[in-house]
Amino acid sequence: MFHKDNPEYNRRQIGFYTLDELVPKDHFLRKVEETIDFSFIYDVVEDSYSSDNGRPSLDPVLLVKIPLIQCFYGIRSMRQTIKDIEVNTAYRWFLGLSLDDKVPHFTTYGKNYSRRFQNKELLAHIFSHVLHHVLEAGLIDPSEIFIDGTHIKAAANNHKYKNVVVDQKAKFMSEQLDVEINLDRKKHAKKFLKPAKKGEAKSKKQSTTDPDSGWFHKGEHKEVFAYNAQVACDKHGWALAYTVEAGNIHDSQAFPALFAKLEPFSPEFIIADSGYKTPSIAKFLLEKEITPVFPYTRPRGKRGFLRPKDFVYDEHFDCYLCPENQVLTYRTTTREGYREYKSDPKICKTCPLLAICTESRQHQKVVVR
Repeated sequence: MFHKDNPEYNRRQIGFYTLDELVPKDHFLRKVEETIDFSFIYDVVEDSYSSDNGRPSLDPVLLVKIPLIQCFYGIRSMRQTIKDIEVNTAYRWFLGLSLDDKVPHFTTYGKNYSRRFQNKELLAHIFSHVLHHVLEAGLIDPSEIFIDGTHIKAAANNHKYKNVVVDQKAKFMSEQLDVEINLDRKKHAKKFLKPAKKGEAKSKKQSTTDPDSGWFHKGEHKEVFAYNAQVACDKHGWALAYTVEAGNIHDSQAFPALFAKLEPFSPEFIIADSGYKTPSIAKFLLEKEITPVFPYTRPRGKRGFLRPKDFVYDEHFDCYLCPENQVLTYRTTTREGYREYKSDPKICKTCPLLAICTESRQHQKVVVR
């Protein structure tokens, strides 16, 4: 009998229920349990356990399911996750714990996880296993793949670091770019450029608590140690691949490792934001017969001056025509891969549009392509 005026009476009622009865039939964790057979995890971690010595350890499936709960429900920390599991019957049901079973302390969980799984890429195994089943079910359409990067703050003290000297990382496809630049210069009867000097080694901050993270400038003021996570998904939202780099690695530098995981899907389009919009990535994808889809950037010019679109490129003669129908001829191909086209200063000196065309002291307009 329900006593509305005596809640304490209701709290002390004794009933006979199974844990399964306390979990709604349409609960999300039921769907996860029905869909995924987690027993494969035992095979993945088999060499981390001994069957004939040592104290009984935590079930490896339990160790994997706990962070899944944290991820599914956006719980802010493992300490809070453990607290929620203690009082949530659905969580206990998912983990295979009875109402009497003690939930492992968060420090016990952390030690077990790091000792047994930290260097085994266990999460990558789980990701691949689930993705394989999704592919088999025909739920993925890899013809259009969307990629993006996000920075994740590292669990590292910003004041605990050391300065280390590191060599600058070469840009993506830099060697091929050097070859093509010299071929273009040869085509225009220009001398080959001498090999570029290696970039000077630079000093950077390295966290002493998390050396794998990178010093990341977030906006104008915020600076933190972080990671740069790159994720790719199809148009239905299924994650197809991911990579994790240090926070000071630019999206364009992280792209090659991510694409290596995407190439087996044979995509027709790669859709990405401006962080990936570089000539080398565009060329790389086009050569593989993949169409890159990047945001359009309107050519900018100085306010009050002629705009870049006012100068028309003539592909046949490889030159530019200005609004006064004067020719800007090819002069050189720079080390960065740009062609430079320059006007004749003698003609520009008396041009009526000079004041809104260039501020050059030599009265010469330069257009780069």
